[in-house]
Amino acid sequence: MNKIFFGFLFVFFKTNASFFEDGTAYYVTNLVGYSLIFFGVKELGMKDEHVLKAQPYVIFMIVHSLLFLGLNGSGNAPLSMPLDSYMAIIALVGLGFVIAGMFMVFVIIPLILEGVGDAFRTRRLSILCAVMMMTFTLAGLFYFFSPEVTQLLVSVLLLMKVLFLVGFYTVFLGNRERIAGQDL
Repeated sequence: MNKIFFGFLFVFFKTNASFFEDGTAYYVTNLVGYSLIFFGVKELGMKDEHVLKAQPYVIFMIVHSLLFLGLNGSGNAPLSMPLDSYMAIIALVGLGFVIAGMFMVFVIIPLILEGVGDAFRTRRLSILCAVMMMTFTLAGLFYFFSPEVTQLLVSVLLLMKVLFLVGFYTVFLGNRERIAGQDL
C-alpha cells in the first residue's frame, strides 16, 4: 500500500496550475508513480484479486509515460507541434493520447479502491474520485474557451488530489490496523 500511496503522490505532482503539462519532469514523475503503483497493485493483488484489474491500465500508463518522455526529450512533443503544418494530424492524435493519459488515473483509482478496504471506508474516496474526474473534464472543456476558469478548476483539482491522498492514507492506516488485529 505504501507503494500505491507514493505512486499516487508522484502521479498527482504538478509543477504548475495549467491544464496541459508537457515537460519532461511531468512524465518522469508519472513514470516513477505508475511504476510504484504497478508494484503496489502486484503486491496487493496477492491479498485481493479484484485489484489486479487495474494492472493493464497501469502498464498502459507506464508505456504512455515512457513514450511521451521520449517525445518531450527529443523536442517532438505533440503539444508543441504547430497545428498548421502537415504534422497537424499527428499533433491532434498525440493530443488525444495526452488527454487520455491524464484521464487514466481516474480509471485506475476505483479499481484499486476495490482492493484497499471495505466499501464504507472507500466510499468517500470513490465519490471524491468522481468529483475529481468531473472537475478535470470541465477544466478540459473550459481550456478552449476560458483559460482563467481552467486555471481555477485545475487549482481546485489540485486541492482535491491532496484531500484524496490524505483520505487514501487514512484508509491505508485503518487497513493496516485491521489486518494487524486479524493476525493476533
